Amino acid sequence: MKIKNILYYSSLIVIVILVNIIFHHINYNIDLTSDKIHSLSNESIETVSSLEEKIFINIYLEGDFPAEFKHLQNSTLNLLKILRELSNNMIDYQFIDPNKSDDNKARMEFYKKLVNQGLNPTDLEIRENGKSVNQIIFPGAILYYKEKYLSINLLENLLGTSASNNINLSIENLEYKFISSIQQLKRSKLKKIGFLEGNGELNSNEVFDIVESVTNDNHKLSYFFDIERFNIKHFELDSLTNEPDITKQINKLNNFSALIIANPTKPFNTLDKFIIDQYVMNGGKILWLVDGVNAKMDSLNNFSGRFLSLKNELNIDDLLFKYGVRINSNLIQDLRCTEIPIITGYSNKQPIQNFFQWPYFPLLFSTNNHPISKGLDAVKCEFVSSIDTIENNIKKTVLLHSSKNSRLLPSPIEISLELIKNPPPLSSFNKPNQNIAVLLEGKFESVFKNRILPKKQLTSFISDSKETKMIIVSDGDMIANKVSKKGNIFPLGYDKYIDFIYAGNKRFIINSLLYLCDSGDVAKLKSKTLKLRRLDQNKVKKYKLFIQIINILIPIILLVLMIFFNIYYRNKKYGKAK
Repeated sequence: MKIKNILYYSSLIVIVILVNIIFHHINYNIDLTSDKIHSLSNESIETVSSLEEKIFINIYLEGDFPAEFKHLQNSTLNLLKILRELSNNMIDYQFIDPNKSDDNKARMEFYKKLVNQGLNPTDLEIRENGKSVNQIIFPGAILYYKEKYLSINLLENLLGTSASNNINLSIENLEYKFISSIQQLKRSKLKKIGFLEGNGELNSNEVFDIVESVTNDNHKLSYFFDIERFNIKHFELDSLTNEPDITKQINKLNNFSALIIANPTKPFNTLDKFIIDQYVMNGGKILWLVDGVNAKMDSLNNFSGRFLSLKNELNIDDLLFKYGVRINSNLIQDLRCTEIPIITGYSNKQPIQNFFQWPYFPLLFSTNNHPISKGLDAVKCEFVSSIDTIENNIKKTVLLHSSKNSRLLPSPIEISLELIKNPPPLSSFNKPNQNIAVLLEGKFESVFKNRILPKKQLTSFISDSKETKMIIVSDGDMIANKVSKKGNIFPLGYDKYIDFIYAGNKRFIINSLLYLCDSGDVAKLKSKTLKLRRLDQNKVKKYKLFIQIINILIPIILLVLMIFFNIYYRNKKYGKAK
């Protein structure tokens, strides 16, 4: 009997060891969650499994946090464990507490270093023994690969959103942020995008922040792309005919992965449109930012305090219509808007200002689950028009729209500060969810198909495009930063009246161009949605003792019962044998 028992237990131990060895070398993770929180996309697996050198990641999520931040910390840790395993240990990471040092001066220097590297600090309120303690944390990570590094801020902080929802959104975006950052670090050559010139578009100072970033962080187009400006009206001359070489101009344009047409103010001629159209037919991508009407806040700085806003005549209506949209010659007024200061009186010869809603400056919050606009912070617009979609074979996705309390004013429109004194009735705001940004995807048909081509054009004509995409935004200034008369450049989305930056503007532009220039596979990771499974806090407080007893005593009782059952069973079995 003893030999039989020894063989039995020895075999059991050997089997256990073999099973552990086998499963140690096999990825046997099974995701049974309904929202697939623990599943990675094929794109993520391919990205990390093809690393040539190690990536080192410092995550600044260590310390005493509330439960929500612990959730973000644990989710980050779980993701990095999986990525490290899939990368064959080519990913190393460590969690760092930026508040570890007791030396206040050294801690402040460390804070400054993290800010300079692109991490955003967050002032966190922690309750200890009934007292509130404020603590600066940096919920972000810095990735190091070869000679490059990239900072990512893990915490989403959307206006008007609860802390739990912001944490949940942050967790949803973890895979996207880490994988897209790793892909960015792996790229040896940046794709080239161009700002089109020649028709009164925004100049380099007016788009400086989106291109280079006033705050010197990595949240800028030049970090992701090679940026150039391209004047569509500057041609090389054909050596034989001494005429503008249209073929060479189109070929130059085809070198750009995407074009940005930012707030043109002069009409496009037929040749301009032909060159842009053929760029699209060759598979080119375009981000259009175009005003439907001419309206600027500076125009109110006159004696009457009013001006007449007219249609923005750019001669591109036929082009956009053929592609599938129409930018209307109207203005949207929205009750969800920013405020402007108005002088309402004087005290000791000093003006007294009060803030009033200015419905011509809508504030957009995305409700779309598309990777470009999902989880987007507030986007600030100025004098924006509505967009109609035209029925054709192109897929259309609305990325941004007005609120449910909006209305339309067709041009010509008199814009006056009298609107604040005599606001329109609330019942007139009955045109909800007006389209402001639309994504078009598919195979486009040329506007010059079955039409007379521009004279002296010396290039082959393409009538139908390859699979491509473009984004149309009916606010030319959405990409523009403010420039003072002294030449000082302010961050994009900066509201000088309240000293606040609407971060959604920059994020929307960068997300749009990343989507246009990428395959879209990584961007789809942003569509992952996690369900919030909140505990009922009232029940937790009411049944706190009962829950503690269940969680502590029941496992012990079960263990004791199993031991007694095992002893009873053995005594009964082997006692009889004796």
